[in-house]
Amino acid sequence: MEPVIMMPQIAPDEFLRIFIVATLVLVFGVGYAALLTLAKMGVVSKKFAPFSYLFWILQVYSLYDLSVLIHSSPFTAKVLAVAMVAYLFAPHLYFYLIEQSEERYGNSKE
Repeated sequence: MEPVIMMPQIAPDEFLRIFIVATLVLVFGVGYAALLTLAKMGVVSKKFAPFSYLFWILQVYSLYDLSVLIHSSPFTAKVLAVAMVAYLFAPHLYFYLIEQSEERYGNSKE
């Protein structure tokens, strides 16, 4: 006998809302990464860097809302929370590593 996997049904009238919330997760994620990157690179004023965290907060809320809408399991919700915390620190780690590599190898001549 083959195992049967029971998945919760998503109502057809919820599909549009799920699609919009999933799109917002992507849009807010790009907004966070773009604004923080532009502020760190000096393209925009560093005063705009704190506004990037607003995009991150909106992304976290949208992802939470999405996980509720698609009836994700508690384990999946925990994995998503860990991923969002990692996404918060990833750009900072990236720029820290670039800064450290420039300090270490910036004056070397090939």
